[in-house]
Amino acid sequence: MIRLTRVRTQAAIHSAFRGSERLDQALKLLVDAGEEREFDSGFWKKAKDQLRAEASGKCAYCEAPTSLVAHGDVEHFRPKSRYWWLAYCYDNYLFACQLCNQSFKKDHFPLADDTRRMTAPSLAAGATAAQKREFVRLFAPDPFDPSAGQPWGEFEAALKGEGARLLNPYDAEDPEDYFAWEPDTAIKEVFIRPADVAYEPFCKAAIDYYGLNREELLAERARTYRKLAVFRAIYESPGTDAAMRNDTRAMLLEMMDGSSAFAGMCRYFVRKIWGLQL
Repeated sequence: MIRLTRVRTQAAIHSAFRGSERLDQALKLLVDAGEEREFDSGFWKKAKDQLRAEASGKCAYCEAPTSLVAHGDVEHFRPKSRYWWLAYCYDNYLFACQLCNQSFKKDHFPLADDTRRMTAPSLAAGATAAQKREFVRLFAPDPFDPSAGQPWGEFEAALKGEGARLLNPYDAEDPEDYFAWEPDTAIKEVFIRPADVAYEPFCKAAIDYYGLNREELLAERARTYRKLAVFRAIYESPGTDAAMRNDTRAMLLEMMDGSSAFAGMCRYFVRKIWGLQL
């Protein structure tokens, strides 16, 4: 998992997630007591192309190309079943493969202390149409206009206050800092593990709820690791001529690029284990 950056431009963010269209959709989340709340999956699919582009076509969790592991979904980081008011929140979306999303994460969202979980907002009975509109305006921030929704500082403080165990690649903290990688060349697998004892709960959550040590990933990461190790050996060999060294340097940089599969793992070995100044 590597850090991702949201592009906050009008061209990048579909109009459905901004301004009055966002509020119109959010109003549909208000139901009377006893009524079942229905979600419009066609709505968040409008974000899919942009989210896929920001993740370079990879799953935001496992970093495998979605064409390799499964088709990608618009994933609700905080599941809509538990955080219904964030169902149409653009900043609650990311691009994830179906295996990470549907087979592992599902509706799980573990916290360090479940008593800190956010509670659903409530609306007083008999609210007017204008009051309802103002109520849903504060469900979440407008992804483009900071003044058009819940204040950003308030939203971020509420999220941070939960003490989530799952790492979000769009958060300010770099998820790469939390993970280390352990190759087993005998069985041709590369495992993920915590980079520090303090990160054990986060690593365990990533393994349990993103499936980051599932069999398919262990083998695919090992194949990538073997190529990386070959390029490193050529690059560092005293017998490698300048042209070949430049070529292998370019290949190492390409494998570390955010658009490449398992870039976080590649950066770990190149920079932290082998100490290459690339």
